Amino acid sequence: MVIVTLFVFVAFSMFSISVTQIACGLGGLAWLLHTHLTDTWKDQRWPLGIPFLLYMFACLIAVANAYDVSYSYESLKKLLEILIFFWVLNCVRENGLRDSLSLVLIASATLAGLFGFYQYLQFFYLNTEQSGVRESVDSLLSHAYAHRVEGTLSTYMTFSGLLMVTGILALGRIMFRRPMQPWLWASAGIITICLLFTLTRQAWFGFVVGLIFLVFFWRKKNLWLLPILLLVIYIASPLPAQERIKDMLTGEAETFRMRTSLWKGGWEIFKDYPLTGCGFRCVDLVSSQYPDPSGYIEMLRGMHNNFVQLAVDTGILGLFAWLGIWFYFFRLLYHRSRAINRDTRECWVTYGSAAAVIAFLAGGCFETNFYDSELVMVLYFIMALPFTGSQSKEYNLGKNVSVSTRP
Repeated sequence: MVIVTLFVFVAFSMFSISVTQIACGLGGLAWLLHTHLTDTWKDQRWPLGIPFLLYMFACLIAVANAYDVSYSYESLKKLLEILIFFWVLNCVRENGLRDSLSLVLIASATLAGLFGFYQYLQFFYLNTEQSGVRESVDSLLSHAYAHRVEGTLSTYMTFSGLLMVTGILALGRIMFRRPMQPWLWASAGIITICLLFTLTRQAWFGFVVGLIFLVFFWRKKNLWLLPILLLVIYIASPLPAQERIKDMLTGEAETFRMRTSLWKGGWEIFKDYPLTGCGFRCVDLVSSQYPDPSGYIEMLRGMHNNFVQLAVDTGILGLFAWLGIWFYFFRLLYHRSRAINRDTRECWVTYGSAAAVIAFLAGGCFETNFYDSELVMVLYFIMALPFTGSQSKEYNLGKNVSVSTRP
């Protein structure tokens, strides 16, 4: 049951949050039951256990001191998603299973990307059929922004985030894993092009940052090719994507001005609740008490930035506890990268996982993607990959937090 639910989890993560949540729920229960029946609690690995516990504790404190406890406590159920990280790393004990799950996730993202192509082509076909003539640039852009590719998920923001982290994982496997499956190039291309069609700039930004990280550790001398590659992609992009890129580079993007207004409003709220925040979703209740000349805070009620959002919701305690998760995650990966010494069976998953998390954090500077359950569940799966597989004793960072850094 554990193995079946793992495959269902990765296969449907790009298509249905309900099936994905049911799979990880049943799989988690099966894991705990198996551990209890076999009395193997001592064999379970808990890397990042302390940072995650501190963050959960900070969230509980934030809700206990919330502006309205009854309104904020429901968000605590998202903390259960953290168990996905430990479920995956303790149940995937073989390299073959780890690789198979990773490839199924990439294949699922490829199929979702192909469906995104269908949505994109359908939009332009229907648009042409309805108008009968070639539309003006302004009209075309207006329709494109209103019909952005979103796959089978709730919004294009979620879809683009999933494509971002999965695409980076695929590129990590292409660059560092030997032998490399040729079909991965096609998958990476489909995922990247579909990501472009979503017109989601924060996901583009995260993807580029993650790609720079991968190329830097793969072949530093190839970094100079990235600007040329990005220029080619820009020239080959459809007009709506080109306009989005132009606005981003020139600083004329209306959405960026919107975000700066939200961040300023978030700072004002944070100053009144600096230690523990005002609780999850508190902006819905307190926004009317603060100046909002643009009207964006009342309309959106979110900060469009992970760091600002967590500072508002959980205060300094929650923000620093959350940052601690990523600090210790990268610290463990650093020691692991030293231990595996460019082993092609292992290093691809280490660099791919690190790059995906970097892409997620970079994209989170312009979107509160940490509150997106569909994305976070896949993120925890990718985070767990470096700690899975048939790890030898010196690789097992779960049992030995202190790892020798000697060559």
